[in-house]
Amino acid sequence: MEKNVKRLILLASLVLVIIPMVIFPDLLGLPLLTASTIYMLYEVVFYGVVLYFFNREVSLLTLLMGAALTLVYRLCLGAVFGATIMIMRDLNSSVSFSLAMARYLPGLLLHIAAAPFIMRPVYDSLVDNMGTSSRRRGRRPAREQIIISTETPAEDSSESFQQAMKPAMAHSDSAPLASTNFYHEGPTATGEEANVMEKAMHYIGESSSVKMALLVDDEGLTLARFNRSSEDYELWAPLALILEKDNRDIVNKYSRMGTPTKIDIATRQARLIFRRIDHVTLMVMADKTTDETIHIRIAQAVDMIRKYISERYSPALFARAEERYVSNS
Repeated sequence: MEKNVKRLILLASLVLVIIPMVIFPDLLGLPLLTASTIYMLYEVVFYGVVLYFFNREVSLLTLLMGAALTLVYRLCLGAVFGATIMIMRDLNSSVSFSLAMARYLPGLLLHIAAAPFIMRPVYDSLVDNMGTSSRRRGRRPAREQIIISTETPAEDSSESFQQAMKPAMAHSDSAPLASTNFYHEGPTATGEEANVMEKAMHYIGESSSVKMALLVDDEGLTLARFNRSSEDYELWAPLALILEKDNRDIVNKYSRMGTPTKIDIATRQARLIFRRIDHVTLMVMADKTTDETIHIRIAQAVDMIRKYISERYSPALFARAEERYVSNS
């Protein structure tokens, strides 16, 4: 936890000790409370409800630990307040601590109401350390991380996938298109291209952990897609291009390891995998806890798309497109 956060918590705690000290022993029309364990249970329930609204995607264990931690903080706050009134008011220690921690209602209500809000940074840190858990999946994502690989793409070892793609590739030819917009005419791809590319996307989507698979050209337009999520793929298409390009540019600028061939970004809710295939970008959105076999499926799809592009389009076409792009920019 940062030093500034610790200082804010310490300052807020000091204020919570001073305020009831100023109004002590005025009860503000409230009676002294009789100490009881049942009140403490109500207090824990209150903390749990407040912390739940702070973050609704946590496990019950994390929520209980946060509530217990908040209760400990409130008791410590009461102990400090008790020590203060014992010194300032010259009271018996047992009386002062009893009043401060369980019986003096104005101070007690103030401490209980403020404790979960002051402890929120600590609770957020606890959630990050334990890993937030989705209520629907019951999983524990790790902290956000970005993994960038410069490995050479794996060779295709799936004969079944190759056979599934052969019918679509059998009619392809090597003649380049006249337009520099290689993979689509207008907003959609041609029938043959869509057949090959859509099959590749659906092959990746056969993994139950995959929520979305997009193939995006250099203009941010979607060439093929698979989407079983509630996300809008039209919004993700240009974003995928930006994320892939920015990470690639950073590695190229500050490292001599070579251009990355794979970018893997893990967040608390999902995992984003980017692969550059010649002049198109593949983005896969999957569950955070997906296993590493997803990379085998992606590598197989990438290899087939790359093979299709190499057979369908002339390398000279890409060179002319790059020259035209540079001259226009």
